[in-house]
Amino acid sequence: MIAYKETMVRFSVVIVHRDGAELLLRALAHLQAALDPARDEVWLVDNGSRDDSVAQVRAAYPQVRIIENGCNNGFGRACNQAIEQARGEFVLLLNNDAHVQPDALDRFEQDFHALPQAGIVAGQLYGPDGAAQRSHGMLPTVRAELGLGRQPLPKLAQDRASEVETVVGACMAVRRAAIDQAGLLDPAFFFYFEETEWCVRLRRHGWQVWLDPRIRVTHLKGASTRTVRRGAQVEMLRSRLIFYRRVFTPPMAVLLSAWRIARLLVNFLLNAALLLLMAGLNRRLRNKVAVYGTQVLWLALGCPRSWGLPDKCPESDKRSR
Repeated sequence: MIAYKETMVRFSVVIVHRDGAELLLRALAHLQAALDPARDEVWLVDNGSRDDSVAQVRAAYPQVRIIENGCNNGFGRACNQAIEQARGEFVLLLNNDAHVQPDALDRFEQDFHALPQAGIVAGQLYGPDGAAQRSHGMLPTVRAELGLGRQPLPKLAQDRASEVETVVGACMAVRRAAIDQAGLLDPAFFFYFEETEWCVRLRRHGWQVWLDPRIRVTHLKGASTRTVRRGAQVEMLRSRLIFYRRVFTPPMAVLLSAWRIARLLVNFLLNAALLLLMAGLNRRLRNKVAVYGTQVLWLALGCPRSWGLPDKCPESDKRSR
């Protein structure tokens, strides 16, 4: 069981951040309207920002509890750092590019009280243009991962919460009791797939995963990785391969990993050949080949941990546990 302080608050909101003070301050400004200062707390885990993000937060929001890593500790590990110290009956993991509405925490609380088996409740994500984003998904299956057909997402009611299989973790509330039973986020996932694996693990412990479309969240999708696309795609591949090992049987994990790598090689070779035929003039195709090529080289070099997103904390650093 996770050791945390006996004095409980309602929500512990956890935001992981690295660079982009303006983006973070906008998220905090929206969050303030949803907080009950007497019952909620906010934790910021800074993964080695090179700008003055932390100083600006301290000046504008002195009540925010801050953990400074000085290096990039990944998303799941950074979340775990705050969760281990937080006092909330519920934990809200909120992206630094996600904006909640004033009623968000009240609605999350109502859902948890109405749904005693709910381990996770997520909100419905919308882009800045108001278009709905994918906010939930089906559990990955061997058939789907092999490209042999995916189950269509069920249409959810818009006036109430619905049980789903997995959720997108940009704005995801988790019950403390569920964390105590199923465990923290898996630290093996540096970025991507950590919330999907958590949904699988919580469900295996008897907890349910829900999405409430009445909790509207504006999500500036991809803002945190837009400038490091090649590294982000390496992290995506690394996390997918780890996910296979965590969720499927060893023979299935080997099969799916081999299929994923073979498909990557084919995509790289086909796109590289097409780029050659076009004399390298298509910029979009050049970028695609560069992304594929970086992943292929990462695999060829034995999947070095240092590749991917920049400035990672040392493996021996206590913060990575």
